[in-house]
Amino acid sequence: MTWSTALFLVAMMTLLASAQRTLAQQQAERGRAIFSEYCQRCHGAQGQGPANISKKSVWQWPVDSLVKVIAYGAPGHMTMKNGTRRSMVASPYNDADIAQVSMYAMRLIGRRDVEVTEQDVMRVRQQHTKNVRGKFRGTR
Repeated sequence: MTWSTALFLVAMMTLLASAQRTLAQQQAERGRAIFSEYCQRCHGAQGQGPANISKKSVWQWPVDSLVKVIAYGAPGHMTMKNGTRRSMVASPYNDADIAQVSMYAMRLIGRRDVEVTEQDVMRVRQQHTKNVRGKFRGTR
């Protein structure tokens, strides 16, 4: 291998590593933004808001469980300061955004460094649909 080829390969590997760091930073920032605009109003900045999720067991479960909760909502009722009661509704975000906020929340509250992709969210949705269809199969 010539010096120029080796230098070219090193430069390309450096650029690729930099691009990967930049993408990871953008994904983390998107996760933080979604958490701030959608989740924080009930769960607080650290998960200890009116709907305190900081001590929930979901943080120790497989990450698919958190993805499912974010995508489809969760049962239960929380009383807000103004006296209204509410439960967690399904997220209005797309699969890529759900992946980003899942990673952000898992790192922030669950203290676990996990990787969640758009394909993971799609897989969770497909499995959920399959499970729901299975429950209703033969009952009509």
